[in-house]
Amino acid sequence: MVWNFILYLLYGLAFFTLGVAILSRDIRFSELGIAKILWLLAGFGIIHGFHEWFELLQEYNPEIKTPVFFQFRLAVVSISFLFLLYFGLFLNIITLYSDQALKATPRIVKALIGVSALSLLLFAAYLDLGSGKDINTRLLVAFPGGLLSGIGLVMYSRTVRAFSQNVATNFILAGSFMICYALLTGVIPSNVIVPVLGVKIIFFRGLSAFLIMFFTIRALSVFSLEQRELINEQLLRFSQSEKLTSMGILAAGIAHEINNPLTNVSLNVEMLKDLVDSDEKVNRKLMAIERNVTRASKITKELLHFSRDGDSALEPTDINQIIISTKNLLKNQKLGSIIKLKLNNVPEIMGIFWKLEEVFINLLLNSVDACNEKDSIEVETLLDKDHVLVVITDTGHGIVEKDIFKVFDPFFTTKEIGKGTGLGLSVSYNIIKQHGGEISLMSSEQGGTVVTVSFPVISDDY
Repeated sequence: MVWNFILYLLYGLAFFTLGVAILSRDIRFSELGIAKILWLLAGFGIIHGFHEWFELLQEYNPEIKTPVFFQFRLAVVSISFLFLLYFGLFLNIITLYSDQALKATPRIVKALIGVSALSLLLFAAYLDLGSGKDINTRLLVAFPGGLLSGIGLVMYSRTVRAFSQNVATNFILAGSFMICYALLTGVIPSNVIVPVLGVKIIFFRGLSAFLIMFFTIRALSVFSLEQRELINEQLLRFSQSEKLTSMGILAAGIAHEINNPLTNVSLNVEMLKDLVDSDEKVNRKLMAIERNVTRASKITKELLHFSRDGDSALEPTDINQIIISTKNLLKNQKLGSIIKLKLNNVPEIMGIFWKLEEVFINLLLNSVDACNEKDSIEVETLLDKDHVLVVITDTGHGIVEKDIFKVFDPFFTTKEIGKGTGLGLSVSYNIIKQHGGEISLMSSEQGGTVVTVSFPVISDDY
């Protein structure tokens, strides 16, 4: 009797602790898809914890074993398993597609999933009402819910492996014990006694619950790791912004100082060309000087552009039109045909059309330079809450890891001498910041680069 009391007490406590541990985590700003549905697992944990304590109450107070109390307990356990089923279904959608899959899933599909799961629950509860047991609810709802949740947790370990192998292992173990719990709860009746050991199946359910709680709480450390990475990224961006501001002031001074002598050299070259019109050898030398003066002049113009703050008024702008215009400007470029557009219906942003056009010209030219005829470049626009995202994905040669954090530095370039000034991405970074936007870059030495540019949508106050 005492062992039963301790077992049910700890069984309920394990699930209740799981729910409280999840709800106590600050995951509001997490980009991980599982963060959006963890409240379902928390709901299951807390409600099912109370259900086990109701069973404990029934064990020690037989007088309350009335049809009304059974119906109440059936309702509680049914709701807890419904939460688990929803969690399993949505987790598998996220795992099979992407962390953003739920946002992209049409509301009608979500509604159909919700109605189907609820209908299954009501059918199982209807079958159980007259029997005085919850066998059908466990078999039809708890078993698929636990199985889907367990499989989902195991598969989601691939997503979190980027943060930590240890965290991924905890997800796998939590998922494995959730599958065990699905079998022990959904398939094997509660009154079964394990042969040889002579122990009730409820003992192994309680043990599974404890291990699910233990490894899930350990797996939740992924949000602390994610937050640490976000803080480091923000500090890096702040440092980048400060560095670019200082470089901008320096660049403006240099550009103005260089422009005057360059203008003088250019005028004198024109005069010399008139004086030595017949000397072909001298003309070739003068043309070489002229080319280099033109190149130096171009660099000073880019320096001035890099250093200049916004000098035009922002106005409502259609980002899709900018992308289309940019593609048209690049259509005659070598490999311009490999650029494909996937433009979704997104709201307008506040911007300057020609400046943003320059941003995407720079970004797409970089992608083109990294690709060959067999590669592809995709430009996609989409809405993420109150921001419009432009995602440029190419299958080119990628960027080595040590260079990723340098790409926005002025004059940094991996191109051959004479093929780039190293100012394109710095200028683009500056323009994006002037528009209140953000830019991030992910790449791999094995190939492929993804650039994401984010702009706030026009607020209601505008």
